[in-house]
Amino acid sequence: MATQVEPTTSVRCPGCRAKVVVAFPSEVVIHNAIIKVDPITGRVTAKCARCKAWVEVPLQYTGETTPS
Repeated sequence: MATQVEPTTSVRCPGCRAKVVVAFPSEVVIHNAIIKVDPITGRVTAKCARCKAWVEVPLQYTGETTPS
């Protein structure tokens, strides 16, 4: 028997209102694996699976920037 776990927070796409991020007490699930990182600011966005809009997610990039 599976137990239902209610998400505590979710982030929806501003365009189509699809759930992109669901945060549970012990983990954060991003419903789309395509992510984009701005290495200068550390901002991370995920592409909405439904309408292809970019949505900011609660992650921050902290790695090094390497010249090309």
